[in-house]
Amino acid sequence: MPIIETPPQQKRRSHRSNEGRIQAECFQWFHNTFPQYRGLLFHVPNENDRADSNPIQGAIRKSLGVWPGVADLLFLHARGGYHGLCIEMKDEHGQQKPAQKVWQAAVEAQNYRYEICRSLEQFKTIINEYLDAKM
Repeated sequence: MPIIETPPQQKRRSHRSNEGRIQAECFQWFHNTFPQYRGLLFHVPNENDRADSNPIQGAIRKSLGVWPGVADLLFLHARGGYHGLCIEMKDEHGQQKPAQKVWQAAVEAQNYRYEICRSLEQFKTIINEYLDAKM
């Protein structure tokens, strides 16, 4: 019986891992560039695609205050008339989920700036423009 070899398949990179890589680069740049603001920019662990995700873990996270649609990074520093900056990380193909759009509208109504960021260069621009804004 002949052996049929299947061609090697390229590993598909999940967009979450690509977004995570971009976010890590952004955070590292911010941490090293603005030591005076360390602790004011942070990640909100709100992902629902965790390996340990099950109904019990979901209920626990919900009881702890996990909220759908919350941005990936929050910068708690008032600037330019805003109370703070919320940054949602997306890769080049990523789209906001409906819950993220609802949360964006809610925080913008409370005078927080909200940005979608797709690269380190875009993140640098967002942060620098935000910090350059007058109080």
